[in-house]
Amino acid sequence: MENTATRLSAEKDFSVPVIELYKAWITPDDLKQWWHPSEHKLTNVELDVKEGGKFKYEFEAGDGKTALVITGEYHEVKDNERLAYSWNWTVPEGVVKPSEHELTIMFVADGEGSKLKVVQENFLDDESINPHQEGWEKALNDLHEYLSK
Repeated sequence: MENTATRLSAEKDFSVPVIELYKAWITPDDLKQWWHPSEHKLTNVELDVKEGGKFKYEFEAGDGKTALVITGEYHEVKDNERLAYSWNWTVPEGVVKPSEHELTIMFVADGEGSKLKVVQENFLDDESINPHQEGWEKALNDLHEYLSK
């Protein structure tokens, strides 16, 4: 995991082919199985995975209320290789300020396995990066566990 004042990166090796890794990233049913930021449940996924396409993820807290909404637009889509998109999130309760980031996800074939690299940019300071850094680390570990089943 690496970070600078305005960006962070995280990467992880996987024992599955890159096509399976990519599918787990862009398929709503797969996403709902492994992605749980802050232990929230992913309840709604809307994806139009193409350049100019939009997406929306809605997460619920344990009480059933919407806890987090992430939206954005795909700027670059190279199937099984790379996704680049805006990454905007809001917390309906207003506890955390909305943010606007750029996210790049790279899927790399590595022998019979694969590697995933996440780069998130446009942070204002280190204080903003730390929770996201921990979140991506957990997400990649959860994805690894899901794909290892």
